[in-house]
Amino acid sequence: MVYTLGESLLDIIISSIDDAVVRPGGAMLNTAVSLGRSDVEVSLITELGDDDTSSLITSFLSSNNVSANFVKHYSNNTTSLALAFLDDNKKPKYTFIKNYPTIRRLANIDNFTPDDILLFGSLYSIDKKIRESVQSIVTNARNSKATIIYDPNIRNAHHLEDKELMNSIYENINLSHIIKGSDEDFTNIFGSSDTNVQMAELRKINNKAIIIITLGTDGVIADLNGQTIKLPAIKTNVVSTIGAGDAFNAGIILALNKSNFQSDDFSELSSGFIENMLKSGLHFSSKVCASLDNYLPVEKNPERFDYNLSGF
Repeated sequence: MVYTLGESLLDIIISSIDDAVVRPGGAMLNTAVSLGRSDVEVSLITELGDDDTSSLITSFLSSNNVSANFVKHYSNNTTSLALAFLDDNKKPKYTFIKNYPTIRRLANIDNFTPDDILLFGSLYSIDKKIRESVQSIVTNARNSKATIIYDPNIRNAHHLEDKELMNSIYENINLSHIIKGSDEDFTNIFGSSDTNVQMAELRKINNKAIIIITLGTDGVIADLNGQTIKLPAIKTNVVSTIGAGDAFNAGIILALNKSNFQSDDFSELSSGFIENMLKSGLHFSSKVCASLDNYLPVEKNPERFDYNLSGF
């Protein structure tokens, strides 16, 4: 089973006053839907209200093969909204409308296994109001030898002026087997746009994880045990970049899932395996960038990615 843990909301994506679309969103929901559409068993761990928006999102999850067994519903609460304004480069600028209750707690999971994968991240994972609950789930998964993937998804450095939030990021990095973020994320976290510096800083915190840094139009770079792999981006007619990183996560998770990978296998991974995992991520990301969906689009005759995952 794959679990994705994070905030869920309704995205209102605005190109102009006369051009707007509505999509269920949130980084971990986006990844979960891409996986559900790829026939991967996946469950979303999140919080919703009990309004019409919540019903719409829950119905959408069900229709896309995503389990809502671990969705926490709050009585008499509205579900969060995000206004996403696209600029000329199709990048979003967000305004969030949230209404969480004073006391919040995520659904508990007691039965993680070594075959499971848990993806978590974004500002949600370091939010002080829900941090204890998030940390409990991640630690439980780690102790059960599930594979932990962390995507910090930090778009503004000012979020990290609080030392407690920075410490939470370091804790998340330390707990994870795979750390994947954009060069923008790690620039905000470490104060340097040099990927070599970013890799070095990440290695100070966790010297065993696979580190993956996405570089936008310049592709992606990854490192494990001194093996460094860099691949170019796939040329794409970009419609929207919303969900591109989330789709990349879905692609690498699908590759891991197809290989029956477990966290104890890290020392045996080959550069060939990692390269094909990255290609899977890039393939998914390019598909999402070519549409206004936040997730892998539904296609009548989908182009199948040729996985070569015999690299153990």
